Amino acid sequence: MAVLPDPAASRAVLIGTSRYAHLEQIPAVANNLSALAAALCAPGSWALAPEHCTVIEDPGTAVEVLEAVRTAAEEATDTLLVYFAGHGLVEPRRGELFLGLTGSMQHRSYTGLPYGTLRDVVLDGRAGRQVMLLDCCFSGRVLGFMSAASAEAVIDQVEIEGTYLLASVPDTSFALAPPGETHTAFTGELLRLLREGVPGGPELLDLDTVYAQVYAALRAKGRPLPQKRDRNTAGGLALARNAAWAPPGFGPPPPPYDHEPTPPSTPYGHEPT
Repeated sequence: MAVLPDPAASRAVLIGTSRYAHLEQIPAVANNLSALAAALCAPGSWALAPEHCTVIEDPGTAVEVLEAVRTAAEEATDTLLVYFAGHGLVEPRRGELFLGLTGSMQHRSYTGLPYGTLRDVVLDGRAGRQVMLLDCCFSGRVLGFMSAASAEAVIDQVEIEGTYLLASVPDTSFALAPPGETHTAFTGELLRLLREGVPGGPELLDLDTVYAQVYAALRAKGRPLPQKRDRNTAGGLALARNAAWAPPGFGPPPPPYDHEPTPPSTPYGHEPT
């Protein structure tokens, strides 16, 4: 059964790097952050208080990110959501995942944020449930060091017991951020789902439903497909209310009358009783 986390006892930290000194720019990431924060704080969605949704745009250091996540992890007692969008870097020898910061450099993993460190900070928190949303791109050059099996292994690293991970692993930054579009491919479909909902779907958009809908939308467009990892019953955790949901038995409203209704006729020769 889907459960919507208590917004007063939950926290979200949205991290995004759109501007890089040494890597390709991803302008759409900045749009992701503001739009996702608005969607999560909307009254008809999760209804997080704005002060409970921290946005970190273009972080310069790992400490800046980790301190904000630690604060949220200590405050949240229900659910902690952590989102990252930007370049994903892979250390070629150990295959470890690093998140790109503004000064990150290719093949120099020490210039990024080690995902393992971020994961440890999340695990040290008080939240009973964690949601990790990773909209990371691996450039084609990085994938040259990785087979399909090793790419899968990188995603396996981000698993956390009791947590739901939804990750986008495209092979090039262009696949992640299509030219001319406001948002990255993965987050764009996620935002559309949160805003428009699923007609005929459940009242609450649990994470399994979110994954299935985003997966189908990206597949229909021929774009890289997301992956998920979940532990226990995390798939039943709701991310938002379904904007297109209608109670059972309630269809669309009837069309308005274009004239006064005609009163029923009475039998000939008789007055109405």
